[in-house]
Amino acid sequence: MKKIIFLFISILFICSMSFANHSLVETNPSISFSEIIYDFGEVQQGVKLEHVFTFINSGEGKLTIQDVKPSCGCTGAAMGDKKEFESGETGEIKITFNTEGRSGIIEKTINVTTNDPANPQVTLKFKCSIQENKQ
Repeated sequence: MKKIIFLFISILFICSMSFANHSLVETNPSISFSEIIYDFGEVQQGVKLEHVFTFINSGEGKLTIQDVKPSCGCTGAAMGDKKEFESGETGEIKITFNTEGRSGIIEKTINVTTNDPANPQVTLKFKCSIQENKQ
């Protein structure tokens, strides 16, 4: 009888240790973009460009977008009010760029800051070649 009680207590101890170790496993968010570089190609001067960068939280924890910051004032970046994304949820960052008064090859960046420990900052890029309007 003592052996059975000892065996039962041992099994309970092993199960509780296994459960405790399982609960200590961290569940981190992970941001994954469908693309991080977008090329508008050749565009005419004066055109307003728009593009949407799509991402997914491919991790297990809740992803928080802490900041979205364009490299300069001529580029807009917006993502709406939603800043937290559960595992498997997708989101969008819409960028805008006005080509008025610009010409030649342009490359701009948008820095996205998150709570993803593997990718706390992701740099999105876009480029275009602006052709001057012929009068």
